[in-house]
Amino acid sequence: MQSQKNNFSFTGSGGEYFRIWIVNLLLTIITLGIYSAWAKVRRMQYFHRNTWLNGSSFDYHGTPMAILKGRLIAVGMLVADNVVIEIKPMGGLVIRALIMIVMPVLLVKSFRFRLFNTSYRGLRFGFGGSIKAAYMNFLALPLLSLVTLYLLAPFTHQRIKAYQVNNSRFGQTSFAFGAGAGSFYKVY
Repeated sequence: MQSQKNNFSFTGSGGEYFRIWIVNLLLTIITLGIYSAWAKVRRMQYFHRNTWLNGSSFDYHGTPMAILKGRLIAVGMLVADNVVIEIKPMGGLVIRALIMIVMPVLLVKSFRFRLFNTSYRGLRFGFGGSIKAAYMNFLALPLLSLVTLYLLAPFTHQRIKAYQVNNSRFGQTSFAFGAGAGSFYKVY
């Protein structure tokens, strides 16, 4: 099998991005953070549409309202945590445990949103990772890593990356992650 050379290029410029960034920043400050969802869409579209592969650019299709809803959920969780921990510290521990329990589900939803809203040549990316595997990789393994005084941290990191990549796809074509835990231990 002959290897195909893929040519990536980026056609944006620092000045062009600075103008987008400064407008996004000012509007986000003026709207007390609400505009940040629209700013993210503008930023993602700028980077995607200026990233080219073999003569075609990527595109981003995310909507600001969907991003804003996700951010409101995150802010709600943080506010609940801060309020409850001030009123009843033990209740704060319960809230943090609940956040840990829902975090793998939210991460899977985030991966699905990000990839589904990215396309190349009109074909969307996707994410098919299971919630059960997310709990193993984003909750069980990190807790086990903590218990082992981080001796399992490189293994956990490798499993998280393998979960993300192996469950991602372009159209119907799946990605594959080939780095083993040993290579992560070498880097750590």
